[in-house]
Amino acid sequence: MKKLNLLLLIGIMAIFVLPSCDPEPEPTPTNELMEGVWELTGATQGDSSILDRVTSVFPTYIQLDDKNSVNSTAGPLFMYIVYGDSRFINITSRLDEVFSYADLSLTEGEWFIDKNKVVDLFTIEIKLRFPTMQTLNDIFDLLQVDLPEIAADAIDIIVYHKFKDVSVTVSDDNPDQMIWEWTDNVTPVYNTKDKYGDPVLYTGVSTDSYSRCKLTFTKRVKSLTDMINQAVQDTTTTN
Repeated sequence: MKKLNLLLLIGIMAIFVLPSCDPEPEPTPTNELMEGVWELTGATQGDSSILDRVTSVFPTYIQLDDKNSVNSTAGPLFMYIVYGDSRFINITSRLDEVFSYADLSLTEGEWFIDKNKVVDLFTIEIKLRFPTMQTLNDIFDLLQVDLPEIAADAIDIIVYHKFKDVSVTVSDDNPDQMIWEWTDNVTPVYNTKDKYGDPVLYTGVSTDSYSRCKLTFTKRVKSLTDMINQAVQDTTTTN
């Protein structure tokens, strides 16, 4: 009887002491965590917040899908990243003419990442479209940069701004927060495209002058369209 009790005691202790045979769950791949609709809720350059600057025209929403597509209201944000604070200030009063987000004319692009892995770098390319040659000329005059060579033959113009090796932080521990960082390791590439869709290098602005910044996004459950419509409604109510 004593032996039986001892064996029972050893068995009970083993249940609590021995490690579980169930394997640890695999972490969710970074690309899957990044998919969805996000709102920019924090933006800093150095020790200074730039959130009010880059959202003065419209709140910054961005949708990343599993087909590598980007749809967003992030045009002003990327204008800031490309052209810097001093030039950005010169054009803020004209940005409504370029980015008609209230009419659901979105800023599009693509994003690329080593899929099905946990990684900390990705690439994003944003298409900044200028609706008329007059707007294009006016904006570039205010930016004090040269027009793309292809612009002379265009009714409107799209400049593709690609940033390679942007740092990204998002995890299963906090899947509703995502942080992007433009560090010295980012490689920018700016292009227009010719009539064949082939890239034409744009050298009107230095690729070394991009804004080193940290962006914090919060995940939203509403669709991008719902978020934009709500922002328009809130603005109308406030005014």
